[in-house]
Amino acid sequence: MSNEVKFANTVIEVDDEVVAKVISFSRAVSISEEDVTTVGDAIAGTDVLQQHFVSIAVGETANVEGIASESEAAGLDVGQSDLRDAAETGAEVVLRHVRNTGYGHAFTGFFTSYNESGSTTSVYRFTGAFRINSKVEVTPVS
Repeated sequence: MSNEVKFANTVIEVDDEVVAKVISFSRAVSISEEDVTTVGDAIAGTDVLQQHFVSIAVGETANVEGIASESEAAGLDVGQSDLRDAAETGAEVVLRHVRNTGYGHAFTGFFTSYNESGSTTSVYRFTGAFRINSKVEVTPVS
């Protein structure tokens, strides 16, 4: 039997306050590369070059979907407004992704896209793409 990793405890924080619970999360890493092929990279006995590349930049993004949280300190809909304001202004926020084990990462970055929806019959939801600029490991508190 394998130990499956379960999704849990992923939130978005603005100014150290949780403003949203993430219910869907996917993370992608992209690598930019540069061709460093030289004349010395010719395939033996031919004039054909064997290309060689090196990575020059690594970028991370996350796609998230979630539910805005109500601010306990300031009242009704403030968490929802803080999340929207952060997205609309490009403000830096923290996406805290922690597994059931207590291990995970705190990603710092900003939204590159943000969509919201809501109705009187359902909870307020959002989706967005998040640019990760830095990450710090999170370990269980003992």
